[in-house]
Amino acid sequence: MYSPGFEPRMQKIVVVILLLLLVCPALASGQESGSKSHSLSYGFVVDNSGSFRLLMERVIKLVNSVAEKNADDDEAFLLTFVDPQKTRVRQELTSNKAELREATENMYVEGGLSSILDAVRLSIDYLTANVQNRADKKLALVLVSDGDEAASPAKMETVVTAAKEANIRIIVVGMSDEKVNSKFLDRLAKGTGGVAFYPRTPKETEVVAESVASALRGK
Repeated sequence: MYSPGFEPRMQKIVVVILLLLLVCPALASGQESGSKSHSLSYGFVVDNSGSFRLLMERVIKLVNSVAEKNADDDEAFLLTFVDPQKTRVRQELTSNKAELREATENMYVEGGLSSILDAVRLSIDYLTANVQNRADKKLALVLVSDGDEAASPAKMETVVTAAKEANIRIIVVGMSDEKVNSKFLDRLAKGTGGVAFYPRTPKETEVVAESVASALRGK
C-alpha cells in the first residue's frame, strides 16, 4: 500500500548514500596519507679512538643491529673519526645492508685525540649534500662516542645550529670503559631534538640498539 511519507523517506536515504559515497573515499585517502611513513637517511658517526679499544666489538654489534632494521628504502652511511686527519667516510650513503655491514666490521681503533664536533659537522654537511628528495626523508645521525672532546676547532653552538637548520636529529649512544661525558653528549642530542642512551653492559647495548632504531623513526 502506498504511504504518503514513502517518497520523502526514499529521498533522504538516497541523499545519505550519496554523502557516504563522497565521504568514504576522502576518509580512506586521509588514512592512507596519515599512515605514510618517511624513509630514513642517516649516518653512523663512530669514535675509533684508543678509548674504544675494549669496546669495539660492542660498537660493531650495535651498528649492525641498528642497520639491520633498515627498511628497503632507507639509506645510511658510516663515518669514523679520531682526529681530523683520521676522520673518514668508510661507507658512502647506501641502502645496501651488506655494504654497510662490511664497512662496519672493518672498523679499527687508531691513536689520536677525538674530534667529535668536527666529525659531527662533517657528517651534517655530507648528509645534506648527498640526500635526494630531502622533504620525503627523515634525517638523523647516530653518534657513538664517550664524549671526550679534545681536538675540534668547531664549536658546540655552531654544530647544533647547523643540525637544526638541516632538520637533522642527533641520536647519541654514549659508551666508555671508564667515564662518559654525558653533559657534552646530552647537549648534542637534546639541542637537535634527539635523544641519548648510555648502555653500560653488552646486554644493555643490545637493548639500546632496539631503542635507537625506534628513535630514528621518531617513535
